Amino acid sequence: MEWQPEPESLQQLIQLLNSTNMADNAVQQQNNQRLEQLSQVPDFINYLLYVLVFMKDESSLVRTVAGLLLKNKVKQDFEQIPRSVLEYVVRKSIDGIGDPVTMVRHTLGTVVATVVALGKVGNWPDVLPRLLQLLDSSEYVVVEGGWDILHKICEECDQELEEPLPDGTRPLNVMIPKFLTFFGAESPVLREYAISTTTLFVTQRSESMQPMMDTFVVELFKRANDDNAEVLKAVCKAVVALVESRPDKLMPELENVVNYMIHTTQHSDPDIAMEACEFWLSFCEQEELVESLKPFLNRVVPTLMRGMVYSDEDLLMLDHDDNDAVVPDSDQDIRPRHHRARTHDQHQAESNSDGVSDNGDDESDDESDDDVDDYYAEWSLRKCSAASLDVMSTAFGDQILEFVLPVLKEELASDDWRVKEAGILALGAIADGCMAGMGPHMPSLLPYLIQWFKHEKALVRSIACWSASRYGKWAIYGAEPNTMKVYFEPLLAGLLEAMMDNNKRVQEAACSAFATVEEDAGPYMAPYIQPVLETLVRAFGLYQRKNLIILYDAVGTLAEAVGAELNQPQYVQMLMPTILERWKNLQTYDQHMFPLFECLSAIALGLGAGFTPYAQTIYERSVQIVGETLHLCQQAAQDPSLDAPNKDLVIVALDLISAIVQALGEESQALIAQHNGVALQLVGMCMVDPETDVRQSAFALLGDLAMYCFALVSPQLEPIMQQLIPQIDRGFSHLNVCNNAAWSVGEIALKAGEELMTPYVAPLLERLVPLLNNENTPLTLAENAAITIGRLGLVSPAQVAPNLDAFAQRWCYVLASVKDNDEKSSAFQGMMTMISANPPGISKAFLMFCQAAVNWQTPDSRLMDMFVQTFAGLKQMAGSEWESSMAMLDPQSRQLIKERFNA
Repeated sequence: MEWQPEPESLQQLIQLLNSTNMADNAVQQQNNQRLEQLSQVPDFINYLLYVLVFMKDESSLVRTVAGLLLKNKVKQDFEQIPRSVLEYVVRKSIDGIGDPVTMVRHTLGTVVATVVALGKVGNWPDVLPRLLQLLDSSEYVVVEGGWDILHKICEECDQELEEPLPDGTRPLNVMIPKFLTFFGAESPVLREYAISTTTLFVTQRSESMQPMMDTFVVELFKRANDDNAEVLKAVCKAVVALVESRPDKLMPELENVVNYMIHTTQHSDPDIAMEACEFWLSFCEQEELVESLKPFLNRVVPTLMRGMVYSDEDLLMLDHDDNDAVVPDSDQDIRPRHHRARTHDQHQAESNSDGVSDNGDDESDDESDDDVDDYYAEWSLRKCSAASLDVMSTAFGDQILEFVLPVLKEELASDDWRVKEAGILALGAIADGCMAGMGPHMPSLLPYLIQWFKHEKALVRSIACWSASRYGKWAIYGAEPNTMKVYFEPLLAGLLEAMMDNNKRVQEAACSAFATVEEDAGPYMAPYIQPVLETLVRAFGLYQRKNLIILYDAVGTLAEAVGAELNQPQYVQMLMPTILERWKNLQTYDQHMFPLFECLSAIALGLGAGFTPYAQTIYERSVQIVGETLHLCQQAAQDPSLDAPNKDLVIVALDLISAIVQALGEESQALIAQHNGVALQLVGMCMVDPETDVRQSAFALLGDLAMYCFALVSPQLEPIMQQLIPQIDRGFSHLNVCNNAAWSVGEIALKAGEELMTPYVAPLLERLVPLLNNENTPLTLAENAAITIGRLGLVSPAQVAPNLDAFAQRWCYVLASVKDNDEKSSAFQGMMTMISANPPGISKAFLMFCQAAVNWQTPDSRLMDMFVQTFAGLKQMAGSEWESSMAMLDPQSRQLIKERFNA
């Protein structure tokens, strides 16, 4: 007998569902509590399904809410729900798919797709055939409902659909031919479903899709001039998918494709034009394709530049001319921010012999593009056009200028501020790719950009700041005589003035642009510290919450740029009271704590010992935050009703403690020793934290503590090494954790010496040597592994030297390209100590060792003595074969070895 609800319980549920959209928070809370109680009833799923499928007299909102609750209940308790109940849910949901209410149909589709996705396609062999049968129905609503479910299943289960079902058939082998027949369906909704769903498998490079690709392309371009906007957008997305996954299917008809995409990029519907514009962005990102676009640049470039002009719809979304500096920001105005945990990187360590490093290569690249991303955010035709021109300029370089400059000249001279603004955006977009070619034009263009910092339209002022910052390097290092005085100083002065604009958008653009320029200028910022600090401190009194985050970044970037030059009494007195006031008044879990921690880390490293007066207070609060956050996380793990705090706070606090330790050097030992060394205990907890970013920062701090506070680390060495060694993962599944752990071992080894390190050398080599020798190991990790092996060899040559031939070749290859620094020096001292202990061990790697040796530019005196002694020993051991060995080197290397090392 079919399940039937108990009338009273059903009525209760209906009343609750009817009141879910009430604005009264108290009523909402009571409803949620009551629904939570009802959800424990065994038949709760059936009640929700009954409302969704059968209660057609109820409002669509009530039925939809029931369906969404059903979907959430299935997701939450899937493993505990009996198979028979799930089968009932799927069967009745598909039975009801012909519901006349679209919102209800789509909710039914979501329920079915959720069950199938969680239960795996292969465990529901009857669902797909039944859905495909629905596509043959004579009732439109049934066909549309069937498509909705199929599309959702294809989105969720694209990989599983490639796998054979129990009867041996691959679902996609049946599905895709069926989908293709709907490209010409009478209903535009069904055409759009068919194209967008099939495109999923083009994007995924589906094996089942490949035999049908020619048919797909033919059927797709039959819809190229469809009269429905959604279908045209789907066509454009499909063409982009082909560019990215099967460009060979487009290349034979490239001219026709390009003509079509140029035409569609200028479509009167901006959404269609934007989808078409994605084609240029994707095409130029395919290195093997991009040259084939060259014959069409004369038409593509002007099309993109015209697409950068603000539309009326764009302007409706912007409060673009308000003097809104005093208007407080809402929380919705502030984007979520995530701290990047510190990674030790040899290429950044080159300029920081003590191992200061904030980010790995990839992260640095990402961060350097933040200013670009800000202007390409909130995706639109304008932003897509600008991003496409940016990528195109990188691909073709100065070759595109013959097509850009005529349009640019016309736009910059326009009396229409929107056209002028688009020209300024284009000028910034081509900066990276066309810097050399734009050089001769910048002496006349840069003064105009600076002048437009004061344009009457805020959108022109803001884009001028951004565009000018893209040419900051030219203003600093350009070929013009007296560049800094003539170009950089007016640019800097203009940006500082624009930072105090009464429009928040302009403030944001100017402050971000300033941060970019000061980062490019680096130590050249030193003469301008005072006027810069005056502006930054004033801005702290003007900016609202959102722009304060950018301001913290600007202060931190200044400290990184000028380094120890910031440690002057007058500068410290200007800056620190403002920063400390913020530090004192901010609540622990305020969003601003993250950028403030990062800012203070940069200031500490810049001031060095000059940070000492502020270290105690800041260190104590940082330790307290780490301890409190870890405690709250432990409580939340034990009590699911509690919300766990954001562990990014732990990461930024650990990184700030690292910065303080580096700034104070050995003087930091007194701080770390406070409160029975609680900081070390917390580091130990963080080293085994489940979150990788926490472990990453913990090992970075451990390395700093080993350098400057080893007397405190030494008594805890055994438990530390027990936690540390397993983190050096030969499969580097957590790359940055492994990287920092490997680096910190090297720092520990230098301080610990042979006796303390003896128990750990063998297990460390078992992990470090395979990491080094694996050619798939990322370069930064391979370099740190090599450095640490060298340091272990310096400290414990008797244990490491017998293994020399197992790693010497790769060791020399990896470190040959690392620039001179103290870490590399200690590693080479270790290598030569090992060669002295086991000369035959270097025989296979002799030529690589010679190359690595001559790559040194400025070895210190101790290292130079060791090179001389090592080459003398190797020459003596080789005897008459020495000259033949040297003959295998190139003439320049032979000469350098003879001159530098007397060999």
